[in-house]
Amino acid sequence: MAFLLLIAFDASPVGVLVIGILGFLVMTMQFIVYGTHQFALSALHVWRAGASATVNVVKWFRGFASGRRGKDLIGSSLSLPPL
Repeated sequence: MAFLLLIAFDASPVGVLVIGILGFLVMTMQFIVYGTHQFALSALHVWRAGASATVNVVKWFRGFASGRRGKDLIGSSLSLPPL
């Protein structure tokens, strides 16, 4: 393999460097895309968990103010679907 690389570099050094850099960028790009995707999913999970907790706290306070038990209201039809 090294022999073929030396022959190609002897014929066209700029071409070998350009193709090598392009190959490196393509191989590196998959990790950047995967990391961005995982970060977006994590942020979405945190956002939904925070929204669900906020809805449950508001329902608990409303139930407490109206005289109903707050824990009976948590998980009713108004809460967000689970993650």
